[in-house]
Amino acid sequence: MDSNEVNINQYISNEKNTIKWEDVVGQEKAKEALKESIIDSVKLSKQLESKQKSLKGILLYGPPGVGKTYLAKAASTQFQGNFFSVNGVFIVSKLSPQSKPENNIKDLFDYAKKNKPAILHLDEIDFMTNTNFDNDNMNDNTGKLKQEFLKQMQELGSEEGVIVLCTAAKPWKLDPAVRNCFQKKINITLPELNARKLLFELNLKNTPHTLTNEQIEYLAKNTELFSVSDILTLTQEAIYEPIKKCHRSEYFKKIKGINGLDWNYSPCDQNEPGAIKMKMEEITDQKAILFDKVNFEDFKKCLERTKPTMTIEDLKKYEKCTEEFGKEE
Repeated sequence: MDSNEVNINQYISNEKNTIKWEDVVGQEKAKEALKESIIDSVKLSKQLESKQKSLKGILLYGPPGVGKTYLAKAASTQFQGNFFSVNGVFIVSKLSPQSKPENNIKDLFDYAKKNKPAILHLDEIDFMTNTNFDNDNMNDNTGKLKQEFLKQMQELGSEEGVIVLCTAAKPWKLDPAVRNCFQKKINITLPELNARKLLFELNLKNTPHTLTNEQIEYLAKNTELFSVSDILTLTQEAIYEPIKKCHRSEYFKKIKGINGLDWNYSPCDQNEPGAIKMKMEEITDQKAILFDKVNFEDFKKCLERTKPTMTIEDLKKYEKCTEEFGKEE
């Protein structure tokens, strides 16, 4: 292993991904655009004329938590090449006044070229090339990162087999010169109604619950501004409600055991037959506690106190970017 590889090992994640297109809920236009831009163009590179060579730069932009990185990983699974993922925030956090950040970017591109065919995934490129921080040292470092990125993207024009796939949560903060490096700009939107319904179903797949199809549809209709991660957070909070009920309960009843246990304990009201005054912490074997199945009321309670990450005003910024960047049809 040469010195360059040692230097960038701390930045690169080259884990093998098993995420498939069908694992990505919704985003059909984005998946089709990525398939055309990455998969088909690489497969057909030998048949394409010089003006039809595969794209060098692709930008996925959209709100936090919509699955931009997840989508990039799905593309890498189909790519049948190497996939190197680098987090922009992590790179910037490691820089110091004595750093030479331009070397890091050069090393990353050299590494991708050496291991082509490759996708170099730069996560949060908007943060990594931002020069509007309050800290002058940080601005100096990110300025050097930006200039080297521009240089490397220009040099990549004659290099076949390397695609730079970047993500940005705040595309309006991208320097125009950086933005122009991406021949393809794909807006990753908040999940639509059908996608939200499917997300709830997938998140509850391995959880005992009593929700009906109509109740899941209600949740989908009432989470319009929720991102993929917002829906996951809401589901996790609802799943925890039966555990919270056990923590609050002052009475449990002892019932015939299941799953190989002699006895189980279930939270109950004071007046129920067999009610024993005790706290959850007093039950020696915590595995013996039977939690209620997650129900619709658990979700409604959590939905009342859970707000989406995005607002209407936030979304208008992305709509404006899409108007400027163009739409994927």
